[in-house]
Amino acid sequence: MKGAGKKGFAGTTSCRKLSVDVPVLESGPEAMQQLAQDILVALPKPLRQQFTVVSCGESSSSISSGSGGVPVLGLQQCLADGRDLDGCLLITGPTSGQLDSVMRLLAYWRGPAAILLNAEWSAEQAPMEQVAFIKSFETIYCFLPLMVKVLFIGHEGAVFKWCAGGNPASTPWRIFGMEGKQMQAIGRMQQRPTQEDLEAAFYNAFAVNNQVSRATKFVTGIFKKKK
Repeated sequence: MKGAGKKGFAGTTSCRKLSVDVPVLESGPEAMQQLAQDILVALPKPLRQQFTVVSCGESSSSISSGSGGVPVLGLQQCLADGRDLDGCLLITGPTSGQLDSVMRLLAYWRGPAAILLNAEWSAEQAPMEQVAFIKSFETIYCFLPLMVKVLFIGHEGAVFKWCAGGNPASTPWRIFGMEGKQMQAIGRMQQRPTQEDLEAAFYNAFAVNNQVSRATKFVTGIFKKKK
């Protein structure tokens, strides 16, 4: 890549690495690109014009212009012709198999901020040499629906984080479980919850609700007997 003397994240503390996770019905390249455009169009024009969308879809290899005049480049094309990108990047839908490519892209990139949109990788499953890179991204928004099994019973819920300002690291991750037809908060953590953390939160919530239900039935039974 050109500009080998220009250091990216490794050489400066002014660059921010952020991540956003938004649930979508479709996860293909076109859907990811459209989601990126929808997010950027909502930004003030001066800020929007600082961004370049880097599409990680296999078919995305050439430059195009999305709605709002935001340029769209393919990940592999960026690496192949050694483009120097010095603005903000929005990298859409990178898979675990593209992690090395994203690391190469950001090694010499010199912009103020790079945002991952719906990255399909996890620090829990990545090789040791890639974990630090994954964890270097700060989550500013995340809403992930999930299904957790407790005592062989599936429980619906979600993990949610939204940093409206300040330091993203100080914004807690909130865990919600479905109770009836409503989501109820059942836990919060400063770090992104692992699968074990989620199972523990749902198990504790299940145990508490089960005990409360039993106690309520017991008290109700006593009063019925007295009538």
